[in-house]
Amino acid sequence: MTALSSIQYPYWLMIAGLLLLMLGFVGLALRQRGVEPEPLAFSSDQGPSEPEADLDQVEVYNRAAKEKRMDRWAERFGDSEEPLSSDEKLGQGSK
Repeated sequence: MTALSSIQYPYWLMIAGLLLLMLGFVGLALRQRGVEPEPLAFSSDQGPSEPEADLDQVEVYNRAAKEKRMDRWAERFGDSEEPLSSDEKLGQGSK
């Protein structure tokens, strides 16, 4: 009998798992090496690159509604330097 034929079943499973793990790491390394990082299309202060004409009416409405919510949030909470009290966090307001 050779050394490999005398190995018991659990050890074969561990060897197979180790080989699969090594193959996974090799595949991950090759995948990461082949992918170039994409530069950001626009920074946060620029608008999106897609034109408004490509959007349907629902998307235009949703975008406008989101911008209004953001503006309202900025007006309400953006300028306050003091933290909210626990009553305001719960929506009860200060009395």
